[in-house]
Amino acid sequence: MRLLNNHSIIERPGQDELLSIRNDLMTVYRAIDGAGVHAVSSGGAEHGGAEEGSAELFPLRYARATPRRFPRRRVPGSSRTVLDHAQAPLLVIPDGPGMASVLPYDVLRRSLASRGVDVLMMEHRGVGLSRLDSTGADLPMASMQVRSVLGDLLAVMDHARVQKATVYGVGYGAYLAQGLAALHPDRVHSLVLDSPLTGVDDEKAGQRALRAMYWDGEDPATATTAAVLRRLVEDGVVDGHRAGTIVLAVHEYGGPDAVRDLADLLAIDRGQLTWNSIRQVLAQSWLESTPYVRELDLVAPIAHTELGSGHDADGDPMDTLALFGEQSRAVPRFSGEPLDMHDLSTRITAPTLVITGGRNLIYPPSTARSLAQRIPGASLLELPGTGHSVLDSHSQVAQVAARWSVAGAAHLLPERADELAALPATPVNQVLQRGLQLAMTAERLSPWRLRFESARARREEAHADPMARRSRRVRLD
Repeated sequence: MRLLNNHSIIERPGQDELLSIRNDLMTVYRAIDGAGVHAVSSGGAEHGGAEEGSAELFPLRYARATPRRFPRRRVPGSSRTVLDHAQAPLLVIPDGPGMASVLPYDVLRRSLASRGVDVLMMEHRGVGLSRLDSTGADLPMASMQVRSVLGDLLAVMDHARVQKATVYGVGYGAYLAQGLAALHPDRVHSLVLDSPLTGVDDEKAGQRALRAMYWDGEDPATATTAAVLRRLVEDGVVDGHRAGTIVLAVHEYGGPDAVRDLADLLAIDRGQLTWNSIRQVLAQSWLESTPYVRELDLVAPIAHTELGSGHDADGDPMDTLALFGEQSRAVPRFSGEPLDMHDLSTRITAPTLVITGGRNLIYPPSTARSLAQRIPGASLLELPGTGHSVLDSHSQVAQVAARWSVAGAAHLLPERADELAALPATPVNQVLQRGLQLAMTAERLSPWRLRFESARARREEAHADPMARRSRRVRLD
């Protein structure tokens, strides 16, 4: 298929041209090193600190969804309501640093705008529509720094003429939101920190939490599952070094019940197709470089060198950081965090709501609880049935939190945690959950073909390693 200027729709130039004609997409020309700003919108130019025509600029993109009608507010001491034009816009910062903002969250922005919220979302530098410099080449990896990204956020707010915004950040986005609120308190009206990253130790805490549940069996509810998984690793049915990332993925989308069911299938010589499929998906390079959705290659210095992702990978069984540890080898080693977020969080003065999922094993609830205690006056909303990133897994909950924060009422939400927990998961998460269940059901109920595939896999492994065990049946005696 061809479109503007003979570019294919699947080529990056064609995509950029297609999106550039959208009336919700704006451009801020930023210095590649993060200093200065030269802002140009889709409707004209505005001159800022950098010199026009400089070769060191790149187009930083952001999307804005403005409500057609503003919400009404009640006049104090009266039953009369008036249109509220004064409420703060909402700046949403998704997880990352490799997660795109424009395409994946298009529906979210429209939904919030339809409810009267003015929404801004910036495409992270090095990702999607903010990946290329002014000559069309990839941005240099040396320009990927947390402090530069914070400058990008301020440049977007300045270009959008937003003096103060309610900021909703997820994971890495919550890390940026904390830095913005602490270093520029005059620009933040209120704050929602969803599944927040607070420092390099958070991944280690998640690694410990998963091992406690699924290796050491410290939780009575998962003690039997942990015993099965230990025996599976001992008997060579699964690779203990890589098992942690797979168990984490199954837990995230299916919870402890799904992990138990998969472990039980593996124990009776089934479940290998489901297990191997998840392993292959997690290991596929395309997952890390899906254009306009998830692109980690250029922003790897932020993830690994500055924030230490994969720094604590240890190679022991159930290492949830094994994949991140392998990815970190492509860039300089962790050199120390650019910001002391534990100290900065104590300086946040904006009204803050911290959200955590009860089964989040990426940044576990203990991380969110500690953060809520450090931020003066912060409220904590715990949702027992959710995992990491409420914005992605339970969009309705996230939208309620965002709207209430804009209205200055987010501190009331913890009292309504049960109502929020009852809201359904996003359609994508529902599909993933059902797909996982169907895959395991198929392996349980369709033995002949699956047994054949399992036997073939054993033969191939035995051919590669003559010392490989012939029997894969697991016993708990």
